[in-house]
Amino acid sequence: MRELAYIQKIKSLSPIPNADAIEKAEVLGWELVVKKGDFQVEDLCIYVEIDSILPELPCFEFLRSKKFRIRTLRMRGQISQGIALPLSILKEVDPSYNLANLKIGQDMTEVLQITKYDPESALDVETEQTKKSWIERKYSYLKWKLFGIKPVKRDDFPSFVPKTDETRVQKMGSALESRAGEAVYITEKVEGTSATFVYRRSGNWLAKLLGQDHTFQVCSRNRTIYNSQKSGESTHHIMQVAEKYNILEKLKKLNRNLAVQGEVIGPKIQNNIYKLPELELKVFLIFDLDKQAYVPYVELRRLISELELPMVPIIDDETHIRNDIKYYVELSKGKSKINPNILREGIVIRSLDDNFSFKSINPEYLLKQE
Repeated sequence: MRELAYIQKIKSLSPIPNADAIEKAEVLGWELVVKKGDFQVEDLCIYVEIDSILPELPCFEFLRSKKFRIRTLRMRGQISQGIALPLSILKEVDPSYNLANLKIGQDMTEVLQITKYDPESALDVETEQTKKSWIERKYSYLKWKLFGIKPVKRDDFPSFVPKTDETRVQKMGSALESRAGEAVYITEKVEGTSATFVYRRSGNWLAKLLGQDHTFQVCSRNRTIYNSQKSGESTHHIMQVAEKYNILEKLKKLNRNLAVQGEVIGPKIQNNIYKLPELELKVFLIFDLDKQAYVPYVELRRLISELELPMVPIIDDETHIRNDIKYYVELSKGKSKINPNILREGIVIRSLDDNFSFKSINPEYLLKQE
């Protein structure tokens, strides 16, 4: 489970203009509003990230109007991202909890029974396929033995492909300092639903002769929603995108073991914030299954061009890492290149040559979504 709450220090406190009861606190790289007098600089607290959902317990009753979800807020002109809780809250959640020996960075997500708000999960629904008969199941087994095409359960996201989920810049800490000056490129972070398209050759001469030389999987963030080894058809929106862009035929022509990853946007997805007339794909990564590594930037651009697929908008591909969290927060602000009439969700910063990456979310965009 992703860490959503953890022990941290109050790095600084500063006044908020025209506010007597609240003040601005800094935790890691986040700025948030706290009640004046609740904390002193260097105090330990439990920092809870935005989009965390706290349990319906008496100590969190003050969040009921927000449906117990931590959101980005603006209070007296100050943007607040996350919440700082006193350590004593642990005793209210679990009276037997031992407060001794708490360490900075210690994960409190499970202790506080926190779950993640995930609107994308509503899109991540299973589309029924025709149930395979006994003969079809045996045929899948024979394909594995004869052709080297291993059956994959339809519900599983492929274990040999990493899921994408960049760390927010506010949590990068020493990583920015240690990698400062390294070449990176910056893309717009697109707000949609994650999609992965996997093409694998069997490498078996008999399979190739019989036209059974590959497996094609179409995946949402958490599961495989279409698998060419199985009978039936999928009507899932991501499968519709695969057909629209003819992704299977393009990957067959390229004839490499690859996983193409991107964001699907458009009608019925995240309220179609880009106001698009139809579903679109924006590719952001390609994973080389043989090397078990993401292809570097130059190769990524080349492959996307060969596959004739649209890429996420590039903001800057001639820049370097700065050890400056506030710089990236400011850089995240601006209009979307997909629809210049709306704010962009944020930016993603990636190394040109390896898989180092992080994201910065536009706080103004988050406020707009609330």
